[in-house]
Amino acid sequence: MKELTKQIKEKSFHKVYLLTGDEPYLVLQAKHMLKNAMIKEGDTMNYAAFTDGKIDLNTLQELAFTYPFFSEKRLLLLDGTGILKTGKDEFVSIMENMPETTCIIICEPEVDKRSKVYKWIKKNGYVGEFLKKNQTEKVLLRWIAALLGKEKKQIRENNARYFLQKTGDDMFQIKNEIDKLIGPDTEHDDQSQQAGKNILPQADIDAVASGEVQDKIFDLVDAIARKNKAAALSYYNDLILLKEPPMHILFLIVRQYRILHIIANMRGLRKPDDAIAKTAGIPRFAIRKNEQQLRGYGEKMLEKCIEECIQIEEEIKTGRINDQIGVESLICRLML
Repeated sequence: MKELTKQIKEKSFHKVYLLTGDEPYLVLQAKHMLKNAMIKEGDTMNYAAFTDGKIDLNTLQELAFTYPFFSEKRLLLLDGTGILKTGKDEFVSIMENMPETTCIIICEPEVDKRSKVYKWIKKNGYVGEFLKKNQTEKVLLRWIAALLGKEKKQIRENNARYFLQKTGDDMFQIKNEIDKLIGPDTEHDDQSQQAGKNILPQADIDAVASGEVQDKIFDLVDAIARKNKAAALSYYNDLILLKEPPMHILFLIVRQYRILHIIANMRGLRKPDDAIAKTAGIPRFAIRKNEQQLRGYGEKMLEKCIEECIQIEEEIKTGRINDQIGVESLICRLML
């Protein structure tokens, strides 16, 4: 982002940008930054977007070779088209020969770094790779503080960590909940203003940050470990009220048990946190929270829970039991 900001400030643009990675929020932000820097809002004469997988390369070439009309740049956006796999040599030829006044932005979540197209862009254009693994707890905490700082609001580090635990590491979710916190309807905002500090208290976080479905799954699994049947079923009913499909709830329960199992095994083998986070598919800072939940589970108990989940899934898929009732009975069975 720093490099893109520098290029925009200096108006020193590459002919081709490839924005990729598994952090879609940053890819989206980078795309909008570049588009807004090159093309005026509403300029349809110098801007064209392709969003499906069937691009007519002749049409693309015609647009790429057309000089802009009363603008410094003509911008072509190829968003999720898969052109790096399908365009190949012909697409490289278009990029090589199009005028400097044309810019192409390609957005793809995954790319083959061995391909000729990727290597050409890497050498002659700009590749921005945005990865979740780089969005560490420290980075996200700084980002939260910066978002609030723009609205002249502050948050203590312990409350920022608490907020992050409720939202998870999804940047869209974090931004959405931050927007709620800085909105005019925050319950305790006036009290903060009157105190003359404008520091967001934990009560504000509890009032607006409801947490993700995965957070509720975590609480459900935690209640199962404590053999608190009433709490576990209450969390399950909350998820049903949120219109979460029972089979997806089951999938997430199994996922949580597998995360715990991976952490328990790899911690026993003295593996580093980075390796554990990668294998479990969670951010590094989430390991600590999951390890706390592990105290309620032994390895054999985790294996038993996963087996019970697989069994109920089979019963649901073969029609022996209704999905909603099946997952509810599973929750009760796991506490026996």
